[in-house]
Amino acid sequence: MQRTRHAHGMTLIELMIVISIITIVVALAVPNLLSAKSAANETSAIGSLRGIVSIEAAFRQNDADRNTVSDYWTADLSGLYRVESQVLVGTGIAMIDPALASADDAKESPAGIPGALVPGTAVTAAGLIPMLRTAGKSGYLFQTMAAYRTDPDNNGQPWTNTSTYGFQARPEDYATSGRNTYIMSDAGVSYSLDFGNNAAINGAAWPAANPTTVGWKPVQ
Repeated sequence: MQRTRHAHGMTLIELMIVISIITIVVALAVPNLLSAKSAANETSAIGSLRGIVSIEAAFRQNDADRNTVSDYWTADLSGLYRVESQVLVGTGIAMIDPALASADDAKESPAGIPGALVPGTAVTAAGLIPMLRTAGKSGYLFQTMAAYRTDPDNNGQPWTNTSTYGFQARPEDYATSGRNTYIMSDAGVSYSLDFGNNAAINGAAWPAANPTTVGWKPVQ
């Protein structure tokens, strides 16, 4: 006589075991996924900084702001996306992509650069086509460092510098989008430092002649 099999559902104990296994798997997987994303964002940030070094070299070599001075753009980052010519007012350049320009940490308002006259002309120096900070690029925010925005070379053009520059990249959301803050100057060497939740208020000025003396680590 053929025996009939009856389908039955999971017992409460079996269900609890399955849920426990799923919970353990998720607990192990999520941190690894976040860590991988954070590492990818940090790699992207370093790449963006290295790209800025190349862009600044081109800006200086090609006199992109048409001011007849061999200088770097140091007023802000988004200005490398749209800098109105200091002589040919109304013209502009686009040396970086919009995603990087809109990740300018210092552009939370559309204020441009204070006006000044281009030496030897009656033309007002360029402001910026306003570009608000909208979102980080791959989880990072960027800005030109404060020490290079104050005309240290005394050439009368505080928005540029004839000899040097420095840029910073910090996590938009510490621990989630990245941990390390990065800086890079015209020397082309990138340094990193983990400021924890204080990333937003640190690194605004180049830390020292040799950043390694104050805790920064060179990025290989």
